Amino acid sequence: MSAPHRDPWPGVVPGTENEHAACADLWTRALAHRDGTAPDPADRDRVLRKLGTPPHLLLVARPVEGGDPAGFSLSFPPAAGDPSRTAHLAFLALDPGRRGRGWGRRLLAATLDRLSGTSDAVTLEVLPDNAAARALYGSTGWRVVGEGRFEGSGRSSVVYRLDLGRG
Repeated sequence: MSAPHRDPWPGVVPGTENEHAACADLWTRALAHRDGTAPDPADRDRVLRKLGTPPHLLLVARPVEGGDPAGFSLSFPPAAGDPSRTAHLAFLALDPGRRGRGWGRRLLAATLDRLSGTSDAVTLEVLPDNAAARALYGSTGWRVVGEGRFEGSGRSSVVYRLDLGRG
């Protein structure tokens, strides 16, 4: 009996401006897959606007060096002088064909590792009915701290927070 197929873990590296379009395309595909809809150009435009907002931390996961991202995270470290030292994870996405293999958990861990030097806590928002994302965040120590609305779409959100401790 052969061993089950396992994807190799990609490198998680800082993303570049040249990868903004690929990340926006990936986000749009992931949302369409999650929602069972056609890709929405407005979703892509929202991601591109956020990617163009400095300062941010963009990490990409690649299965092969030089290949297109198979996943990415976009977070915003705390503003200079912010006494709360709270970062915000704005996007975490994987190519839909790579879900369920631990890649999201690893990309999340790499993101938190990078933020831990500048942040004491991280927040994020998720759709109330996004069971997969909520399971990931709940299993990795995030706690629900409130409700909100997504800036771009106005849809309801659940706000999570993870305390990192002093970086």
